Order: sequence, then C-alpha cells, then structure tokens
Amino acid sequence: MDDVLHLKFRQHGDLRTLLLNTHPSELVYVESGDPFWGDGAGMGMNELGKSLMRVRERLRVEADT
Repeated sequence: MDDVLHLKFRQHGDLRTLLLNTHPSELVYVESGDPFWGDGAGMGMNELGKSLMRVRERLRVEADT
C-alpha cells in the first residue's frame, strides 16, 4: 500500500502538498466500520493513517535531497 500511495502523491502535486502540510500531525482514518484500515471506533489499527504518515515522511526526505 505504501508504494501505491507514494506513486499517487508523487504524481499529483496538489495532493502531495496537502499531505506534506499535515506534518507533524498524526493521521487517523476515521472509519468505525473498518477495524484494519480505519480507527474501528477507537479500537482499530488505523493502517491507512500509518501508511500515509510513512509516505509523508518519504516525500519529505525526497524533497530534502
């Protein structure tokens, strides 16, 4: 998932800017019905939010080089 999101945000500068501007906030995909990708009503794994934060950091590193 990280690689797919990375490609998406690299290809769309407006989305890349939006994502980078969220730094250093924690990203949470609020979806009570999805305990894996979402927050699962506070009991979920938030894997989408975690993936977006990893991609955001990767984009930040790329921008610095």
